[in-house]
Order: sequence, then C-alpha cells, then structure tokens
Amino acid sequence: MRNVRRPESLEPLVKRFTDAQHPVTGRPMFATLREFLCFAAVLGFGTGKRIALDGKLIELDGRVFDTHEQSRDIVYLIALAESHNADVLLPEREDEAVGIFEEYIVSGMHELDLWMKECPDDHIGDQAILTALRRKGFFGQSDKSIEQVLDDVEF
Repeated sequence: MRNVRRPESLEPLVKRFTDAQHPVTGRPMFATLREFLCFAAVLGFGTGKRIALDGKLIELDGRVFDTHEQSRDIVYLIALAESHNADVLLPEREDEAVGIFEEYIVSGMHELDLWMKECPDDHIGDQAILTALRRKGFFGQSDKSIEQVLDDVEF
C-alpha cells in the first residue's frame, strides 16, 4: 500500500492522542499512529464528510497498514463504502482507495478537534471522546450520568 498522508497542521492533535501519557495507565490513548489514523478515518466516515488534504503533508509508511490485516481492511472497507463500487479495490485503484481513507482521516481529526474544544480541561482526550460519543447516542439510551458511564470504561 502507498504511504498514508495527513496534514502537518493537525500534528498537535495527533501527538495529543499518540504521545501524551494517560495519568491512570501511563500509556497514550492510542498505542500506535496507525490505530489513531484508523479511529480518525472511521469517525470521519461517520460524519459523512470528506475533507481534502492541503498544505504540508506528513506520511506514514503504507507497510504499517499492509502488515496489519484489520487496519488494511478498514482502509479498503471505507473506500468501498464511499465509492459503492468494488472496482475501487483493484490494485490499479489503490491510490484512489487510500485517498478516500486520507480524506476521512482529516474529517475525523477535525471532529476530534471540535470535541477537544468542547472539553478544554481534558488534556488527554479520553473525556472529550467519551462525552461526545455519549452525546451522539453511541452508548445507547441510559439514565446513567456521564460520570457513571466513564467509571465503567477501563483504559
């Protein structure tokens, strides 16, 4: 797979989720950059918005995805779901498939940035993500407070 690109302008957000140590676990929220990019792409796909890459770009070696079956599957499933055409999975259309994935990464990162701005005291990002997911109904209908929901989550 070709290298996966992302805008350098969003790198502070990337670092927050892949470098900052969580105070409870002592580990970053996402163990690898690949995991974070897949999360961002799925989140972006969920918003239904693709955002074109612009400005200076940073690349992640595509072999990181090639050697991890689930991540590679996410790249191609997003491309397939977006294009509604199995031809996007052909080797000669790899650039298009990865390009779709990249645009959803940007969209998801923009969404994460909004969530972080809504929780300015959250320096790690876990509270912002969980609060937004609850607000958007991903935890189902519950009478539990956000604190109770967060208590049930382990890192």
